[in-house]
Amino acid sequence: MVSVFRRPRSTARERNASIAAMDVLAALSAALAALRAGRIDDARRAAERIWRQSSDARAAGFLALLETDAGRYDSALLWNDRARQSNPSDPRFALQGARVAGLMGDHVAAFDRLAALLRDAPRTKGAWSEFATVARICDRRAEAVAVCIRAYDVEPTLVYALNALLHLISDEPPAEAAPAAVPTSARRPLSLVTCSNDDTQFAAMAASYDRALPDWPHDIVRIADAISLAEGYTRGLAAATGEIVIFSHDDVEILAADFGHRLSRRLAECDVLGVAGATRATGPAWPFAGWPFLHGSVIYPDETGYRVAVYSRNVPLARGIRVMDGVFLAMRREVALRIGWDAEACDGFHGYDVDFTLRAAQAGLRLAVASDLGVVHRSYGSFDTRWESTVSKLVARHPELNGERSKETGFVARSVHDAVHAMALVDNWARMGRSDALGG
Repeated sequence: MVSVFRRPRSTARERNASIAAMDVLAALSAALAALRAGRIDDARRAAERIWRQSSDARAAGFLALLETDAGRYDSALLWNDRARQSNPSDPRFALQGARVAGLMGDHVAAFDRLAALLRDAPRTKGAWSEFATVARICDRRAEAVAVCIRAYDVEPTLVYALNALLHLISDEPPAEAAPAAVPTSARRPLSLVTCSNDDTQFAAMAASYDRALPDWPHDIVRIADAISLAEGYTRGLAAATGEIVIFSHDDVEILAADFGHRLSRRLAECDVLGVAGATRATGPAWPFAGWPFLHGSVIYPDETGYRVAVYSRNVPLARGIRVMDGVFLAMRREVALRIGWDAEACDGFHGYDVDFTLRAAQAGLRLAVASDLGVVHRSYGSFDTRWESTVSKLVARHPELNGERSKETGFVARSVHDAVHAMALVDNWARMGRSDALGG
């Protein structure tokens, strides 16, 4: 006896569904080709057919784009929502829906859509910057700041949220009065030590510090013939007379008019103070630690204005630092003498800062970086061949620096017009979390 198996005859709907499942991508490609050829009606009919047969979110998204280009925003929003419902795991449709709402002039709806999207899919490309823009337009910055903070605190490598947060903070001077000045009797003399063989650059830096310390006893020690920064700083420290010693690059500018008072308040909470650093030491350069271990704030020149760069929202003082940037380091004189600059291990102009601050941390000293000192660095620095020559010495001396370089490293920044707005942004960033930091 022979048994014959016969496949059941499929219905027309089943055949269409099968074809649609197999050929959606090809059909979408054909629709896109029609659009590029200027056959918009053919492209629309092809996409509608795909949608009817497969309910594929990409077809609905394609139709939404066609309707958007035609200025039919209500229809575009409807198609975007269909796409999002068909494939809720793809955040592009929610983002496009928010964009269409904005084109319709409904910025409140755009804000709500973006806020919901970023709660569910915080790494959606392009969404955070648009969220910050819409928040400013519809005056919902306080809510937007809360969304940014919540997302960043949950995932502190989410730098797009940090960048949006920086752009939401006001760059107008705060209305509140400045903190009380340090009493004259408590103003400990400062010595600024710098290595500089450039007369023009040194003069500009010295004038900047003098402007920032008009009511504070201070002197400036210049080493013009340093063999290395560590060697120069050792000589400068020996010549310094201040109770507090600042080691500074010669391409620095200070924007804070009450710099001495700010510095005094921050040094009361730590032993070594900088403006940028990391709570983990994993490589011969402090940024190698990557997020979420980077902290601080540095200002850079930006054409006619300034660029305020921040590394985290741990403000105004980030504690537990292990390695710092040497652009600016302040400490009590006895701390500098105790740790000392090692000109033998650091015989050039790189690595001295990582070596000094790491040894200070290993000695149990309290290291911190402040975000409100208003320090401008007129160069970004580079990892050149001279830096590379110091790496082997640093790693040999500090085995913990032989770690893996993080791929998640860098800073976020915002450009402002002038020094007044730069310091206002710095101050409001340091006061972040308070409603008055948002400004108008």
